[in-house]
Amino acid sequence: MPNKAAAVENLFRPKMMIQILSKKSESIRPCWNCQSDNIAFYNCGSCTSIQQFLHDTDYFTLFNIGYKLSVDPDVLEKQYYELSRRFHPDYYQQRSKAEQDISLENTALLNTAYQTLQDPLKKTTYLLRLIEGDEALPTQAPAELFEEIFEIQENLETLRDLVPSDTDSRTKLAKTLCSAAKEMTQFQAEENAQLKALFLKWDALETQRRDNGFSAAQKELLTKMKQILSHAGYLERILQDIKTALQ
Repeated sequence: MPNKAAAVENLFRPKMMIQILSKKSESIRPCWNCQSDNIAFYNCGSCTSIQQFLHDTDYFTLFNIGYKLSVDPDVLEKQYYELSRRFHPDYYQQRSKAEQDISLENTALLNTAYQTLQDPLKKTTYLLRLIEGDEALPTQAPAELFEEIFEIQENLETLRDLVPSDTDSRTKLAKTLCSAAKEMTQFQAEENAQLKALFLKWDALETQRRDNGFSAAQKELLTKMKQILSHAGYLERILQDIKTALQ
């Protein structure tokens, strides 16, 4: 049985996409319990012991959806509940400590994967990290909103400097900042719609892909997705600053 701490760390560490799609991935391994090669993805065919997810299993592979981004939520939910029943710790209370640990680890990974794949921004971020590595995605202000963001920052600074007794100025600034927050939120909604449109294009190209490489068209889509994520992170911080200032 592998070291538990190391196993958990490996399970949650994203891998490079080329590594994941490689035919040399850890697709065959002996059962940890009886060393038989007669194992499926989840259980040993000889001793029936539950098997730990392969260390190079990513969230998309775990749910058997390919590297697709426009996944039917009902399909994703059905797959989640099927896998949850298979690995639920309650089913392994009378089994060995090793199997109980694997059940907990597999369930933890499954839950994290499901939460990620349900959220458009999270799953796009995850895909980009699979491809480009673990580096944090930079945040950037949308060029279209430079003037509005500059004004928001000025108003936030003014609000912080107001004396508590200046309620009229505080009320006026609060109204202005609330209006600006609505504009930022609307911009986020528009970019989220653009992101979902990019998902459809990505999936169409992904269906056609036959090797480990990505086409120029796919790389262009990834660049556009990355820009939207960059904007989302920046605007979320601005909105949080407004919320904090108005509390």
